[in-house]
Amino acid sequence: MIYRVSYMVRGTVHGKKHAGLTRDEDSAPEVGDTVDLAGDVFKITEVQELIPPQGGFAYLHATCEWVAD
Repeated sequence: MIYRVSYMVRGTVHGKKHAGLTRDEDSAPEVGDTVDLAGDVFKITEVQELIPPQGGFAYLHATCEWVAD
């Protein structure tokens, strides 16, 4: 299964809004996990399934917050 994950960042990173991103993952993200997005580390605070899995893909939305250096 390939997990297509849309990452949305709450708050700011280095005083600026972060655009977030979408990418494919080998495993599903879980609340409490950390993820590196473009060189910054974020903690996942919420995960939602967008639509049921189809054709070997699962579609997820993950909300995360920046972990200050």
